[in-house]
Amino acid sequence: MPEQWAGPVRPGERIGPYTVLAELASGGMGRVYLARSPGGRTVAVKTLLASDDEGVVPEADRRRFAREVALARRVRGVYTASVADADAEARVPWMATEYVPAPSLQALVASQGPLPPEGLHWVAAGMTEALVSIHDAGLVHRDVKPSNVLLPEDGPRLIDFGISQAADLTRTRAALGTIAFAAPEQARGEPTTPASDVFSLGATLFYLATGRSPYRDMGQGTAMEQLVRATEGDLDLAGLPPGLDALVRPSLSLDPAARPEPRELLTRVGAVIAARPGAGGASDWLPPGWSTAIEQHRRRRTEEADAARRRIDPDAVTERTPRRGAPTRVLPGAVARSPRTARWAALSLVVLLAGGGVVWALQGDGDGSGTPDPVRQDLRLALVEESQEGTCTDALAPPTFQAADPRTCYRISTRAEDRMSVTQLKQVEATYDANVPAWVVRMTFRDAGAKRFVSLTERAARRQSPQNQIAIVLGDRLLSAPSVAAPVTGGVVDISGDFTRDEVEALAKELGAP
Repeated sequence: MPEQWAGPVRPGERIGPYTVLAELASGGMGRVYLARSPGGRTVAVKTLLASDDEGVVPEADRRRFAREVALARRVRGVYTASVADADAEARVPWMATEYVPAPSLQALVASQGPLPPEGLHWVAAGMTEALVSIHDAGLVHRDVKPSNVLLPEDGPRLIDFGISQAADLTRTRAALGTIAFAAPEQARGEPTTPASDVFSLGATLFYLATGRSPYRDMGQGTAMEQLVRATEGDLDLAGLPPGLDALVRPSLSLDPAARPEPRELLTRVGAVIAARPGAGGASDWLPPGWSTAIEQHRRRRTEEADAARRRIDPDAVTERTPRRGAPTRVLPGAVARSPRTARWAALSLVVLLAGGGVVWALQGDGDGSGTPDPVRQDLRLALVEESQEGTCTDALAPPTFQAADPRTCYRISTRAEDRMSVTQLKQVEATYDANVPAWVVRMTFRDAGAKRFVSLTERAARRQSPQNQIAIVLGDRLLSAPSVAAPVTGGVVDISGDFTRDEVEALAKELGAP
């Protein structure tokens, strides 16, 4: 990185030997970058945030980071993301890790709903084996939660085990999303142990099965009220399928000594896995929607990584690795969202915006010529319940989605009347709008979808900011979150932004354009 580097690193600059391709995320404790090694390998590079504009990292943070890097280097498990390189002595300490092309459990539950018991046992087996590897290395993860578990085709990856202690809950930057899955003793600021990780594992599995934290009313009330519920161990386990009681409930014991060890849990889930010796990866264990979402995410992240490489070095060799017997490009998957996600999240899909903007509402039904293929990813529109400036660092309860410009985190409604899903549009096209002027994606809803959209905008228009916004989500990406000042009639909407023609055509295809 540049000698005087203190803030964000720009694409083309280096962190150690790694050339940065794009910034993926910035959280309370650090930044995550997509980067390329000298040999062409794609990695995730994490850096600690400096405490001031001079780029000074507190010595306590540096020592903690160095200690965790040393421990993380010792973790060698199939279901963890390994450390490739690190420099804790650099002006801003950094660590490069394997980058997995997969969505997080949080994103999958938000888009696909809870996971049935059989698939949950398969995920639990991988997560538990990851904890065995981490604990055997002498490390306590301290931040096991749905957003820290990626799910590729061949099984889950528990990530962020290298610097998680740098974000200890006793610090002022504690996140409610972490509290929602933390053991009571951890929420109280007491020493954390392997048993604390087991509780967080149980809380994550409970979330997979039910779509919520095991703590009562987590996500409701003030931050202090939610913290108190966690510290007191105020659990509400209603809704847990009976077939998961033996796996999940013991892990959520309020007494750390009563919780099973990871190897004991591995024995329990192993019996379920052994009963299906012919089953292999995600497509054998998970519902079709889940496995499809995983493959779509992998493909999209691969394309984004290739595009980022070409912007930096058009002649760079694309890294490839075998997948199911066929060569395919590998894009490391991340906790954070992709560079193109950041661009699309900055869009404004205008629906009579209060305050104006670059959003456009087109009245009328359109000519309806042409019928696109089904939407290739889960396209949803939902009313916004809450928003906050900055990144989605789990201060808001899920489901949350990130906008990049301005940097804002949105929590969307989970009520059926506040949401709509679109499986197929009447028409989708990439076109150049001379009135903007810009390349835009033009979507035309089918009749039922158009009526539902009008109803959704009517509900939004009656609410106060930020609840008068509608989040438009494609897969795990926020395309837009426009404010609605009045109901929007008609069935045609443009998505516009700083797009090239290639980018607009790619987005149109994801929305079902032939």
